[in-house]
Amino acid sequence: MKKVLILAALLLSKVSFAQLSEIRGVAKNTNDNAINLYSIEDGDLKLVASTKLSKDGAFGFLFDPEAEGFFVVGSNKAMEGQFPMYFKKGDKTEIAIDGKWMKFIGKQTPENTILSSWTDLTQNIKVKSLYSFSSSTYVDFFPEFTKVAAQADAFRKTIKTKNVNFNRLMTAVTTFDLDFYALNFKQTPRKAHPKEEDLIPYYKTIKKENYPNDDILLTMYGERFINGYLNYTAKGDMDAKMNLLATDHQKGVFILNRNLASTKNWTYHTYENFVKKYDRYLQTSPGLQQQVKDLGLKLYLKSSGGTGKNFSFPDKDGKMVSFNDFKGKVVLVDVWATWCGPCKQELPYLKQLEEELHDKDIAFVSVTMDAEKDKDKWLTMINDMKMGGIQLFGGPQNELLDFYQIKTIPRFMVFDREGKIVNANSARPSQPELKELLLKELSKERSL
Repeated sequence: MKKVLILAALLLSKVSFAQLSEIRGVAKNTNDNAINLYSIEDGDLKLVASTKLSKDGAFGFLFDPEAEGFFVVGSNKAMEGQFPMYFKKGDKTEIAIDGKWMKFIGKQTPENTILSSWTDLTQNIKVKSLYSFSSSTYVDFFPEFTKVAAQADAFRKTIKTKNVNFNRLMTAVTTFDLDFYALNFKQTPRKAHPKEEDLIPYYKTIKKENYPNDDILLTMYGERFINGYLNYTAKGDMDAKMNLLATDHQKGVFILNRNLASTKNWTYHTYENFVKKYDRYLQTSPGLQQQVKDLGLKLYLKSSGGTGKNFSFPDKDGKMVSFNDFKGKVVLVDVWATWCGPCKQELPYLKQLEEELHDKDIAFVSVTMDAEKDKDKWLTMINDMKMGGIQLFGGPQNELLDFYQIKTIPRFMVFDREGKIVNANSARPSQPELKELLLKELSKERSL
């Protein structure tokens, strides 16, 4: 996990000062009182840290970049100003943000000195392409873009730092940025749109690009650019467009992002077919793998009929109890902890529910997340509050948390007599819907 510190929390760091990279800055004319720091993964932004602006607009970050490369500072909204910079361990930079504009200030690393020059050269066409939908048309954009593009070759010759990795990436960025600004301008709403004969010659060069490696996915607009590039250059269905991409990683990013919007209507079976067809591409980076895993779990938990996790935990007497032990019963699982206020608020309602359904074929199973050091506290609470049901000690890292993606507690889950999921995020005992659901499941079984 990235070690991230806001300046005010500096003393909490266990990372040596020599490794920490630093950003200092001041921001004005922003629509938010916070500034975010992002890394880039699979051509998209991943939040590293966020800090609030001081009264005078000052902000700062200390962070440990796990790998050198481009990072992004700015708003949490893509259309309100986000700005790239390059970091190795120990690098420092100072910037000034004014709305959708940014300048590097003072002495910079060799990498950010080059990036600063590129930012100054291209910032006006960036603003017109990404932000000024209502005020900029092709009449003013095309002449300015053509002027900047004409200076790109000369600029590339100045990229001569001792950092070979940066030189390669920055050279690629000069092409990616121009292509993206040109495409985004053409593909976004404007007061006036150019006819085909009005397009500047630069657009023909975009169709000839094939981006032979994955450097594009190390830049802040990588994922968005791939979609815009294929919409401009390719016709046909998703597979036809995908075949124009040069690498499996590019294809994986395109496939996943193209389908994410429609997954809300997917079944788990749809997901399985999707993964089976495109697995080769979806396994090309840890980030894509995690997104695919999270999507599958979300759909699995949404679908009733999925098999519940066969956990095994000790009860209050130390006897191991497994989920499969309850086959033949409707099961209500409560994941909780003694330190959890909302969990304790549900206990009287849970006890009442148990009493009302005591003659029904249902198992009430409570799994605590308490740490081992608090086991006695757990046992005492069970005794003092005369807690019923089956009380199990899961611990703070128990397998249910990952399998069911439990981020907050209490979490109540209902399973049928076959151990299949009915609802993995059900209503709480304080809500009448839970009792109704349990009775409905019991009724189904009696009707067989």
